[in-house]
Amino acid sequence: MQRNQVPLKTAKGLQEIERRAYNLPVERRQLLIMVNGRSTVAELAAKLMKFGEIEPMLAQLEADGFIAPDPSFAPVPEKPKKPAAASASSEQPHRFDAFDLSKFDLDSAKGFFRFILLGTLGPSAERRINRIEATTTVEELRLELDGVHDMLPKVLSKQEAQRAWRQLEPLMVSIGAPPA
Repeated sequence: MQRNQVPLKTAKGLQEIERRAYNLPVERRQLLIMVNGRSTVAELAAKLMKFGEIEPMLAQLEADGFIAPDPSFAPVPEKPKKPAAASASSEQPHRFDAFDLSKFDLDSAKGFFRFILLGTLGPSAERRINRIEATTTVEELRLELDGVHDMLPKVLSKQEAQRAWRQLEPLMVSIGAPPA
């Protein structure tokens, strides 16, 4: 994960926080708790200096499926450090404008969608994932998101369905649809 990307907790990450389901080491669990879906990796590193170098821990959390990069975020290549006189606003991460679909990466969005569904529903999500993979436009993906939103409360508890949908909301916002 790049320093200017925003990590999000996955369903597995939320399970660890709520139930200590995976017995993460204390430092990694504390870091997972601090992932708020708004702070970039660089911002987390600045806030959590006491942890030392957090990027390897974030990489491990990502590899283990506890966090994933926000799909509504456009990672930009890191630029060399600017002189101190440079504007601080130029160092802010670039995020998608909710209605600017020219920068939308359909394949990344489908990958994130697949990741969340597999983490939430396991192998039973295969049919829905095949439908997602078959989408070729943002509108088709939006329709699949709507279908998943309607389906989740039917196959999961209300709380699990809400948690899964919260993870998918950034994707919904990034394609210009208001989250339900």
